Amino acid sequence: MRRIAILAEGAFEWHHGKTATGVIKYGQDPIVAVIDRANVGKDVAQALNAPFGQGIPVVRDIYEALKLEPDTLLIGVAPTGGDLDPIWRSQILAAIEAGLNIVSGLHFFLADDAELSEAANKYGVTIWDVRRVPDKKRVAQLVPHRTGSKTILMVGSDCATGKMSTALELDIEARRRNLDSAFVATGQTGIMISGNGLPVDHIICDFIAGMVEEMVLDFADKHEWVFVEGQGALNHPGYAPVTLGLIHGSNPDAMIFSHIAGLTTVDGYENAPLPSLKRLIQMNEEAISWIRPEPPSKAVGIALITHRLSEEEALAEIKRVEEETGLPTNDPMRFGVANLMDALERHFAE
Repeated sequence: MRRIAILAEGAFEWHHGKTATGVIKYGQDPIVAVIDRANVGKDVAQALNAPFGQGIPVVRDIYEALKLEPDTLLIGVAPTGGDLDPIWRSQILAAIEAGLNIVSGLHFFLADDAELSEAANKYGVTIWDVRRVPDKKRVAQLVPHRTGSKTILMVGSDCATGKMSTALELDIEARRRNLDSAFVATGQTGIMISGNGLPVDHIICDFIAGMVEEMVLDFADKHEWVFVEGQGALNHPGYAPVTLGLIHGSNPDAMIFSHIAGLTTVDGYENAPLPSLKRLIQMNEEAISWIRPEPPSKAVGIALITHRLSEEEALAEIKRVEEETGLPTNDPMRFGVANLMDALERHFAE
C-alpha cells in the first residue's frame, strides 16, 4: 500500500480537482494529506463539503505533507490542456529529493522532463506518467462482444459530470448483488484507482476506437457486466472526437447519461448552450446506432450530480428530470445507484 500525498494546489474542488477527489473517494491507498494553501486548516470533507475525506488534512506545501510520512506524491489536478503548472515544479522536486515516487496524469510527461528525470534517477524514485499510451496501433474492427455479456458506457452533457464515479458506483452495486462485474478505466483518474485501463484522450484519433474495442472485448470475455468510464461529451466543442471514438470502440449494449443539475452551457464555453436532456440523450443514441442499428443501444437511466443543491432541492430536481425524460434518475454520490442498477437489470431482462 502506498501512502499518498496529493498535490492539488489552487484546484482542490470538484471540476479541475476531479483526479484528487476521485482517488480520495475510490482509491485503495491511504491518503495522508492534500496540498492546497487555499484550504489549509480544513480536512478534505470540509474543503469539498463532501461526505468523505474526514480526517485527511489539507496542508500548505510538500514540506508540511512530508511530516505525515508519505511515500508517493500524486498530481491531483486535471487542468485544461494537461500542462505542468510552473508553480508545482519546486514541490515535485522537493518530493523527489525526499524519496517520494511520483504519479501524474498530466498530458505533460514528467519522466520526459530533463530536470525531473535527472532528480528521479539521482534519488532512486519512479515517475509514473499515467497518460503514457501503450506502444501499439489498432483500428476498430467492429467485433461483436461475447454473447451474454453486458457492456454499459457512461455518457454525459459535459466533462466532469460524474461519469467515472457513476461507473464505479454501478460496479460496486453490481458486485453487492453478487453479479460478475468489472470497471473499465478510460482516463487518468480511473487508471490510478483501478491500476489498469487506457488514457483514451492521449491516443491518436485513428486508433481510439480500435484500442478501446480490444480492451472492452477482453473485459467482456471475462465478465458478465462491464461498466465503461466515459470521457468528454459529444456536444463538447473541444473533446467530442474522444467521446465518439469511445462510443464506437466500446460498442455499448446500454448507456447511463450523466449531467450536472442546473448546467445550461458547456463549462468554459458560454457560447455553447446545452440542448435539452432529451436531445442530448438522443445524440448519443444516434451516434452508436451508426455502427449498430440492431439491437439498439439506449440510455436507460440518468446520473444527476446535485452537490450544489440542498437535499430537498436535489430530490425535487431528480423527480423533475425523471418526469422530463421518462428515465430513472438519481445522484450516485448522494443517494446511490440502486434504481439505476434496477433499470439496467430490467433492460437486459426484456
